[in-house]
Amino acid sequence: MKAAIDVEKLVQWAVREELPKGRPVLADIGFAIGRSPIRPGSIARSLGRTPTIDIRSMGYVPGEPCADARRVADAIGRLDTEVRLSGRSEALRLFGELGNIVADDALIAILSSTFNPQAIVVSNAAQGKRPNWRFDPPKPHQRFVPTAGRPRPLVYGIDTAGDLIELKRNEGRARKRDGEYAIALSPRSPLEWCDPSPLAVAEARAEYVAWYRAMSTLALGLAGKLDAFEPTRPTVAAMPWLGVTSVDFLPPKSAARYVGVRTDKAVETTAI
Repeated sequence: MKAAIDVEKLVQWAVREELPKGRPVLADIGFAIGRSPIRPGSIARSLGRTPTIDIRSMGYVPGEPCADARRVADAIGRLDTEVRLSGRSEALRLFGELGNIVADDALIAILSSTFNPQAIVVSNAAQGKRPNWRFDPPKPHQRFVPTAGRPRPLVYGIDTAGDLIELKRNEGRARKRDGEYAIALSPRSPLEWCDPSPLAVAEARAEYVAWYRAMSTLALGLAGKLDAFEPTRPTVAAMPWLGVTSVDFLPPKSAARYVGVRTDKAVETTAI
């Protein structure tokens, strides 16, 4: 009777324990599935994380991969090597709880990115993990413009023609009368979200999605084709971050005096 096994564990077993057998210790793990090197990381380094195989002094991993491991390798070799997001709605789902601070530039960037499911599967299996999708909330930083003296905050406003323009701080009588910026121009100070940026989070989650779909493809393609195992689909969620509560982000203290210039009607803008 075949043993049911999560496809994630099956792939890790094949890549970490079976496919290195009979190959040079310093061979790149990508050669285990008949491909050119995928990412830096040799069999030796992969095995170094969990030394389950005896590495002899002759420089080769002893033994030969079993038939099931070879079938897993063949299935991995047939995975896509370049995929893109299907559209804006899928891209927005990657940002999840960060959706209220995402700028259009970040959406454009993630939609133009490509991902390699095959490389993602092999790399994560060799390390005995899955792509990370959980991150600390991004930190807001106000944007400043270099000057001969102290950097000045970058502040935008809307002119009488409805165009977005950069504002300069009022001086002299105008400052006493209108404050640092003219309220009629709707002053706003853009924020830079960093450590990590929303785009970096989305890219990491896109790798997770590519990994999850590739693992589901492997489970379906290997069903009924192995001697000792019957693979099942991943037990983890396809997009686990969608269940995370949205975070209310507050502007940094250094930005507060410019975001709320003399009125609560001033607004802030977001950046990547």
